[in-house]
Amino acid sequence: MTQKKVPRYRAIANELMASIVGHKYPVGSVLPPETELCDQLDASRHTVREALRILELNGLIARRQGSGSEVIADTPPVRYRQTVDTIEDLLQYGNASRLALLSTAEVPAEEPLAPVLGCAPGTPCILMRGLRSERRRGNQEGQPFAVSHIHFPPQPARRRDKLLQPTTALPTMLASLDARTLGRIEQTFEAVALDAETAALLLVKKGAPALRVARGYFDRKGHLILLAVSWHRADLYRYSTVLRHESA
Repeated sequence: MTQKKVPRYRAIANELMASIVGHKYPVGSVLPPETELCDQLDASRHTVREALRILELNGLIARRQGSGSEVIADTPPVRYRQTVDTIEDLLQYGNASRLALLSTAEVPAEEPLAPVLGCAPGTPCILMRGLRSERRRGNQEGQPFAVSHIHFPPQPARRRDKLLQPTTALPTMLASLDARTLGRIEQTFEAVALDAETAALLLVKKGAPALRVARGYFDRKGHLILLAVSWHRADLYRYSTVLRHESA
């Protein structure tokens, strides 16, 4: 099998990235002007600009009109990429990342959430809050990329008690999301600006862009198991799906 050739702009971007990571261009320094880079790398201005655009997208440089390209970081941020084709793929989301429990409590269901949970407004329902980070090698935590609010409809007494206990809340929640009993998952995506509390948890400023994802998990009889609403940092999270043509 022949190896796919790396585009010239991508090769230049990789070379410049290695120079930044290797501290040839330390944080706070400015990269050579575009014309100088063109001469050094024997590349067109369009190719060099595309390479610089990649560095900017990776959060390594800031390009300012008249001031050149300033190095603002020497470590490319990790982007969490979720590729989904089936329910089983979606459940791997949890295996590839770590959810740390922030709190679990019983709160009154409010409009417009109460009808979704299948109960009257004011009915006590469990709300679990968590912070999701990438699971890195050695089981170390990566940078937090999502805050999740997990809403449960009214529960049987025994499960309710387990969901309200910090030591058993997450295992009980995960046990309910079994691919063998799940019937469907409904998803809604929305671009939003983060409020102050959520932004602080995700280590960004208030108003930073985020992707809000609401997922309703249903069993095979169509009953809601839980509703998870998550706010993902826009710069650290990507979501992709695979759509296949279904022949008649």
